[in-house]
Amino acid sequence: MADVSRFVRRLGGDTDRGQLLLVGALALAVLFVALALLLNTAIYTGNLATRDAGVDAAPVIEYTAESRTAGVEAIRSVNDRNNSDLTNLSTALRSTITRWDEQASHHRAVGGDLAAVEVAGVTNGTRIQQDDDSRDFTNETGGEDWTVAADSDLSGIRSLRFAVEESTLAYNPTIGPDEVFTVEIDSDTGTTTLYVYDTDDEPEVHVNDGGDTGTCQSDTGGTFVIDVANESVGGASCPALSNLTDVGGDISVDFRDSHRAGGTYSMVLDEQQSGLSTLGVDDADGGTPYWTDAIYSAQFNVTYRTEDIDYAAGIEVRPE
Repeated sequence: MADVSRFVRRLGGDTDRGQLLLVGALALAVLFVALALLLNTAIYTGNLATRDAGVDAAPVIEYTAESRTAGVEAIRSVNDRNNSDLTNLSTALRSTITRWDEQASHHRAVGGDLAAVEVAGVTNGTRIQQDDDSRDFTNETGGEDWTVAADSDLSGIRSLRFAVEESTLAYNPTIGPDEVFTVEIDSDTGTTTLYVYDTDDEPEVHVNDGGDTGTCQSDTGGTFVIDVANESVGGASCPALSNLTDVGGDISVDFRDSHRAGGTYSMVLDEQQSGLSTLGVDDADGGTPYWTDAIYSAQFNVTYRTEDIDYAAGIEVRPE
């Protein structure tokens, strides 16, 4: 009997240990399942985080860029074709943008998007130019040192370009006053000067803003273009030109020794002619320098709507 009792007690102990092992196994199984669920949740959350959860703004960005490009081309076009007075310019610009908007909005509507652009306002200005490429850069009466434009409210110059005939330039001069054709732009922030002359190699320009200086050479002879807006001389890059029109207010544009260069030029100012001191510029194209009304810049209202987007913003459009 004693042996039987010991066997039963031993069997009972083994059963207890088996139950403990079973409970422990179940607990581990539950723990592993919970960990697996947590791991899957973390992976799923990470996948969501790497996805683009926002709306697609590409159509808005694209349409706004297209509107700006259309505005730049429209301003250039109406300045060339409709510059008899400021009213004609404004009417022509609004009409041109309306026609473009009709085409562009129809294209967007095919995809279910509602897009629109309209002219909110314009900044009137003046374009000063010389179109006679056989003439030097003197004023209408032949004055060599003269003020092209000046005003205390003048604060913007854009589209400044010269097409210069190399043969009219001073050759291998000492750069300075009374030696070469000079464009001097004074403002309340200082003076920046452009010198244009010829060398044994190719024509050169030299820019001095009172501190930094830079010299650039044309890649071509004959007639070459100084494009201040695009920072190029004869097609070659000339970053120094950026200093020429990056000025403050109270601007004065002066030509010095203008008989030492010839060709054509053009610029657009952000003031109307009635407020400018245009000394030596005519009011009609008669071969001498002259001025016309121009749109300097325009403000557009752009809207774009889809099921997910409701966008409205104002942008400024200004040709360079």
